[in-house]
Amino acid sequence: MNLQSQFSGISISPIVSAGEEDELINNILPSYHMYQSTISKNLTPTDENFRVDPPIYEVSPVTTSNTLNSSSLFGFQTPMNESVNNSVEAFPLSITESSTFNEESAQVWENTILANAHKLPNLTKTNNAVSSNLEVKITVTEKVCQVGMKPTVIDPSNKEFRQGDYIHGYVTIVNKSDKPISFDMVYIVFEGVITVLDNNKGFLDSENPVNVFKFLNMTDLYASWTYANIDRLVTDNGDPHDWCEGETDPYDNTALSIDVKRLFQPGVTYKRFFTFRVPQKLLDDICEPHSLSRHTDVPPSIGIPRGLIAPSLLLANRESQIRDMAFIDTCISYSVDARVIGKSSDYNYETHDSRDRYIIAKEATCPIRVIPTTNLEYECNPKAMIQEAGLYYKAFVDSIVSKIEYGNDLTNASTNPRTLNLQALTPVGSRDSNHKLRQLYDVADMSIKHNLKKNRKQFADDIYQFTTSFKKKSLTGSVKVLGIVSLSTPKEHYSISYVPPIKFREPGKKYNTTISVPIELSYFVEGSNTSKVVFPEIKSLQSELVVFSVRSKKHCFPFEFTHEMCFKDENIDSSKKNEPDNFDSIIVKPFQGYINEIQNLIKNVSNEVLRFETQMYKDIRSVSASSTKYINLSIPDFELHSKSSKSSGNHASVKTIPWESERIEQEDHLLYSKKFDVTLDLNSCHLKGPDNKHNRGFDYLTLVPSFQTCLMARMYYIKIVIKMVSGDSLVVHVPLTVDNY
Repeated sequence: MNLQSQFSGISISPIVSAGEEDELINNILPSYHMYQSTISKNLTPTDENFRVDPPIYEVSPVTTSNTLNSSSLFGFQTPMNESVNNSVEAFPLSITESSTFNEESAQVWENTILANAHKLPNLTKTNNAVSSNLEVKITVTEKVCQVGMKPTVIDPSNKEFRQGDYIHGYVTIVNKSDKPISFDMVYIVFEGVITVLDNNKGFLDSENPVNVFKFLNMTDLYASWTYANIDRLVTDNGDPHDWCEGETDPYDNTALSIDVKRLFQPGVTYKRFFTFRVPQKLLDDICEPHSLSRHTDVPPSIGIPRGLIAPSLLLANRESQIRDMAFIDTCISYSVDARVIGKSSDYNYETHDSRDRYIIAKEATCPIRVIPTTNLEYECNPKAMIQEAGLYYKAFVDSIVSKIEYGNDLTNASTNPRTLNLQALTPVGSRDSNHKLRQLYDVADMSIKHNLKKNRKQFADDIYQFTTSFKKKSLTGSVKVLGIVSLSTPKEHYSISYVPPIKFREPGKKYNTTISVPIELSYFVEGSNTSKVVFPEIKSLQSELVVFSVRSKKHCFPFEFTHEMCFKDENIDSSKKNEPDNFDSIIVKPFQGYINEIQNLIKNVSNEVLRFETQMYKDIRSVSASSTKYINLSIPDFELHSKSSKSSGNHASVKTIPWESERIEQEDHLLYSKKFDVTLDLNSCHLKGPDNKHNRGFDYLTLVPSFQTCLMARMYYIKIVIKMVSGDSLVVHVPLTVDNY
């Protein structure tokens, strides 16, 4: 039976009428009582005694009357002799109340056991005498479990699950003591969680995480404890009011129903079947208040789930761990969890305030690796998605700047102006400036782009370009500019296939891991005498795969990231700056300036006057305090292919590709170029360093599919570097996505 319910982050699996599993499993909605007693069960225990039988009621005679009782069934009075349609007061909820229903529902969810299970005291790993006598195990099976049939047990750690895949199995609970053990709830859930640990100089505290963000919570209402007798399969035909006490599975004689008085009897093995299905998408409200589409995609498993795996097991399996280059203190994990919830008083557990609290008496966890398929919407129309994300980002930054300018006006900024770094309002097209070479750069830029547009039939701005001056130093130490060198490539969307670790691969399946990047190296010189042209000498071409990760510890990111936030589309290297800008300088640094400005304004003006929204402050803080990680992987295997008539074919080096003259409109200038394609085999990538050259490719490293969530994102891009003998380097970046189909 597929009884997954959904509420503020709890997902309902979609009903799909395909395959044997879909036809066999029931799909129902929970009743109000079932919902109240399981999903929305509050953190505060009640005084209800489940061990005492309820009172028996007798049927009393009912006297009828032609007059309707003034107290209605719903607890409010119905006006007499007045049309309901004409009375606003007849509706039990006011307009104000109904408009805040979603907020109230969210608050209800925030105070439930399901939402806060990770915060409850957990006796599983303690020496608690009562808890130690409970044994809870999770078993995953190949197909739907059925009474009386032998299940085919599988090891879920050998499989990668994707959207639409079923997770079948059963949970067994055994009381090994000689006395009944009480409980309040049994939850069987499938959860997806982003966990951020406290990293104190490399020491990770997995017991007290900094943040636990549950983006997926699916509850199997059949497997979990409820009062109702639910038909799990379409072949079942049970009485919903029959508790089925004493019913067993003839295959192994396990008890299929738990005591109605919520007691685990001594020596009895209880078994609860479960079925989950990985959803296609997350709920929209998981990304509130921003409602970003990409944040509702199912993210892949990444990082080490230290809270789910014992440290001794992690150490023993260190060599076989998946190297996905994640943050050491952050992970995205999925698991099937079985939790026995009880009152602290029943387990002789002392709480900090001596009040009776809910605790996790026993817990079992089964990690599930999820690698979702790529959303085709982004692959079919990437430019539109990037443009939309860029507009959203610019509007967000404009609102911040407007608020800061308003605050500066309040502090008489005109008489005492504050310096505000408003760079990178949009990362697209940001450039460096140089006054001495500005004119020469402008002429060269115009000529090179005109030539690119003519040859490639594209817009001049649709390129990634790096431009620098080619200089010659004399014996006296003076420097003479001989020309302008430019490295460019068209703006294209490149992608490779996700390659699973060896243990998860399908035998014989081939994966696309190569891309071909068209490159144009241009040289622009003043003068028309070709005999006096001194060409820059090329030393080498290098390529790297940049694995970029960004994470917020607490607050959700307010916008979606694009590759143009990771590097500039154009760079003019006329200074001593050796490295192009990255996400930290283009995005994070300006936001750090914004947060400093806002804090100063609040201190000087007070927020009562400034009225800066709390949500906007959190949004800015999420970016300014974000953590980033860059891992540059060397790509040693690449081929150079020239399509020029004079040098067509493969080349071992850029040096062997000749400079060819290009026609330009400026008669007093000359333009030369080298045009070739760089074909990169990313399956040869490896970490830098001599010791890592033998640990190459995707047998050793894992590139999880590109993704973005509210707290974490993973992006990739290619870095192509041409080094010259003069010591200068030209660098261009091209975006890359890792897709899973």
